[in-house]
Amino acid sequence: MSAHTLAPSQIAWKDLLKSLGNQQCVLLIGPNLLPGENLFLSLLRHLGIDPEDITDSLPKDIAMVYPAENLFLFPNVAARTRIWRRFEEFYNEHLETLRPLYTQIARLPFPVVINTMPDLGLRRSFEQDGILHQFSYYDYRGTPEPYDRIQGSPRDTRLLFNICGVLSDPDSLVLTHDDLFGYFSHILSQKLSSEHYIDLKHTLKNATDFIFLGFQFDQWRTQMLLRLLNPERNKGIQYAVNPALAAETRVFFADQFEVEFVDSISPAEFLTELCSRWTAEEEQRQTAGAPLKQTLRDWLRQGLLTRILERMDQTPVQADATFQLSRLSTLRKSIRDSVLSSESALLEMNKIRKAVQELIEILP
Repeated sequence: MSAHTLAPSQIAWKDLLKSLGNQQCVLLIGPNLLPGENLFLSLLRHLGIDPEDITDSLPKDIAMVYPAENLFLFPNVAARTRIWRRFEEFYNEHLETLRPLYTQIARLPFPVVINTMPDLGLRRSFEQDGILHQFSYYDYRGTPEPYDRIQGSPRDTRLLFNICGVLSDPDSLVLTHDDLFGYFSHILSQKLSSEHYIDLKHTLKNATDFIFLGFQFDQWRTQMLLRLLNPERNKGIQYAVNPALAAETRVFFADQFEVEFVDSISPAEFLTELCSRWTAEEEQRQTAGAPLKQTLRDWLRQGLLTRILERMDQTPVQADATFQLSRLSTLRKSIRDSVLSSESALLEMNKIRKAVQELIEILP
């Protein structure tokens, strides 16, 4: 096995669990989360394009496709809009295969999850599970929609950030070479820091570990993002799980960015193992007699409102906790039934969080 490649047994699980507990482990999600998947080629097939014969299978709304860069060329703006609608169909179908992975990610207390895919599946998983969080996305043209701007300090709340835009705001997507140029021109000048966005700077600077799932390390834009996210190259652990890339590319990223590549384990298997170890770690802490109030505070930082309220059963605040749990259950049902906007859900979730925080502090 190459010096730049690890077997699953060589993963520093204890160090990862410690950084998770300290909110210092950041997760970055790439497009190829499923084994053997190339999401861009799957998208081309959905659009009726044969990856083996691109030129002769292009629809009228696409002038050219560049698979090595995951980019398109459109004949005009109207054509781009029509193709974007097909993107929505594709990602909605693809989301069904990703739900189990998103559920696992929601169970782990990553303080920041940076997603390069434009779907909102992870956000929906957090909402449906009643996990407190804040969400935003990067819009290289300026600012995200008003309801996706962060209110107040996000440092005690889990952050979800779509770094390449969102489907619901099609002009934020990076689909063409012009988009990519505009994206990096803006992101390099802004350095991911703006009053309209999640303040990533604090969390990224204080993170000790990065985990990359489903990334395409053979693309130059990945190198650019690595330089932006970790300019000082001072992270203790940077794992890239099961990427398919040439040996020389591994050597480059290992030498330049100290990324360690983990083979023989899929992103889903990695998350399952990490979830299992994290659950065991939590159970061990509770068995050791950790103070209840501190445990509940830790859970609040992780956004685990349901777990907190259920744990408050048989405490002096039981009646109030039962009421808040009922509010949370009603909210989760409204989210599942799609009768509540994300903006309204966030406002209601924050009200419940404030009430839960007050209940925690009442406890002896």
